[in-house]
This record gives sequence, C-alpha cells and structure tokens, in this order.
Amino acid sequence: MKGALHRFSLEGRPCACFAPQEEGPLPLLVLCGWGMEEKLPSLSQELPPALLFFARAEGDRDFTPWPAPGVREGETFTGEAGAYLEFLTETALPCLEREYGASPRPEGRGILGYSLGGLFALWAQAQSGAFQTAWSLSGSLWYPGWLDYMEQHPPRPGEKIYLSLGDREEFGGPPLLRTVGDCTRRAHAFYKEKGLDTVLEWNKGGHGKGVDGRWKKALAWMCRAVDEKEGGRKTR
Repeated sequence: MKGALHRFSLEGRPCACFAPQEEGPLPLLVLCGWGMEEKLPSLSQELPPALLFFARAEGDRDFTPWPAPGVREGETFTGEAGAYLEFLTETALPCLEREYGASPRPEGRGILGYSLGGLFALWAQAQSGAFQTAWSLSGSLWYPGWLDYMEQHPPRPGEKIYLSLGDREEFGGPPLLRTVGDCTRRAHAFYKEKGLDTVLEWNKGGHGKGVDGRWKKALAWMCRAVDEKEGGRKTR
C-alpha cells in the first residue's frame, strides 16, 4: 500500500505509524518487537490499506506480564506489561483514532509480536479485549505461569489467534526455552478446543532465522482475519 511514515512521541515514548493514503476507519495493527520503525514501510508494501503502529518498548520489562526469573545470567523479567498495555489502550489507541482514522472497534484492531512481544500480544488480547485478533510469532510461551493464565482466561467469542514457531526452536538454548514447542502446541490445542479461528504455522530454522519473512506471513494472515466493515474509504 502507498502511504507515509510518521514519527512522534506519546508520554515520552518514541512511536511510529505507517499511514496509508486512504481515510478511515482503517484496520489498525500494533506491532510489538524491536527496531520496527524502519521496517514499517517495507512490511506494508503488499498489504491492503491499514495502519501499522509501533511504540518503543523494553522486552524484559514491557512485554512480561508478571515478574519471573531470567533464563540467562544477568537477565530479569520485571513484569510491567500492565503499564505498557495501559499506555496502548488509554493513550495510543485514542491518538491513532483521532489523528489517523484507526478503527475504534476491537474487530478492526490486531496486535502482533515477536518473541516476548508475541507473549505480550496474546496476554494483551486476553487481558483487555481491545484486540480481536492476535499474532504470536515465535512467542515466548515458555514463560513461567503463562499456560495457567491462558487456561484461566479463555478467549472471547470471535477472537482470532495466529501462532508460529521455528522448527528448530525447541532444540536449543536453556532448558526452559526448549519447552516452547510443547507450550505452543498446547496453546494451539486449547484455542482450537474453544472454537477459535486459529492457526499454528511452522517455519524453517531457529528463533532468529528469517524474522522479517515471519512478520510478513503474519501480516498477510492479518489481511484475511481483521474484520473492518465500517464503510468505504476515500483517498486522502
């Protein structure tokens, strides 16, 4: 899609939004990862009109829903995802609706993330109900307590979830990380049992291989999953 990259700050947090030429209401995709500002234009190239939004975050802090020990020396998960989610729902979403024509409805919003960002995407969907569609790309579903939380917070009717994982991810790294395959299979089975529109896609390689390609696959699935039916759109 054709559009422009906009950079701005909200509550002191650097943000970026790729906005198409069309007027709203537009599907909104919130991307949770690292260094996404420069990637938004290339990720948008083969998509229909949609807003892509990224707000800078620290994964060990902003993407972890509760405190947990780190898996590597010197690492600590501080569990401050609640504050980041509040920033998204109370500050970012109203701004994007007002300034860029983002859809005001959960049906018109999706959230996707990679690694700890993928964990956050699933948690944010379950916790807030603000995003009908969630994508977890190589998500850190090994995170202590996640599966219990997931089962205690069943999905809402109509929600959609995309999961992907590299086919070598469960064979390397610290022991806890090696549980990611079983945890992801268990999550997919749980969502299917609850009747969700859900996908589990296996990619070649480990956690860090072909990351941009995995983002593009997830965004392509988004085009079919995010349901924005609020009338026609005009070119800006």
